[in-house]
Amino acid sequence: MLKQSAAIIFFCISFFFVACKSKSTENSTATVKTFKSKNTDSFNTAFDSVMINYDSLRNAFINWDTTSADSYALLLQNALISVPYTELHDDAAATKATSIAQNAADGLQTLINIDSINNKRRFFYTVSEEVYHLIKTTNYDKAVIYHKKCPMAFDGEREGWWLSEAKRIDNPYFGNHHPKYKNAMLECGTVEDSINNMQ
Repeated sequence: MLKQSAAIIFFCISFFFVACKSKSTENSTATVKTFKSKNTDSFNTAFDSVMINYDSLRNAFINWDTTSADSYALLLQNALISVPYTELHDDAAATKATSIAQNAADGLQTLINIDSINNKRRFFYTVSEEVYHLIKTTNYDKAVIYHKKCPMAFDGEREGWWLSEAKRIDNPYFGNHHPKYKNAMLECGTVEDSINNMQ
């Protein structure tokens, strides 16, 4: 009798574990979704490079590093014109994207050639807006991109915009080493828009 009871208990416990494991596997299978980009792998790889170099350029401004800003501006310029826009599924979007990328590359050349960091920031703003429109035109869908605004980026009264893959505010117009505010204005700004083509 004791052996029979032990066998029944063992069977129940085994059944319980198998049922739980099976249920867990079903749940994990149901929640895993595979995301398929609408763009080609070569397009995405090239555009990833645009976003990486843009991010590095923004960080150079946060750190008040004009040498790095010039270096990353050049890398971003090369990345922008190296993207195979002709691989987009829409010919009109490809033509528009190529034009926007060239405008951004021209703005970066001026940024590199101009002297003071404050003047460089003005062209960073222009380039940021071009990249924002480029992301929308190409339907880049490898990340959510946040469009942010500083209401007092220039002379305390003119706004400046920038992009980031993070929601947190990391203001490149005031940064970490502002002569007056130091790093007190680093988190000044608002998220005004987000581009999420991953849906």
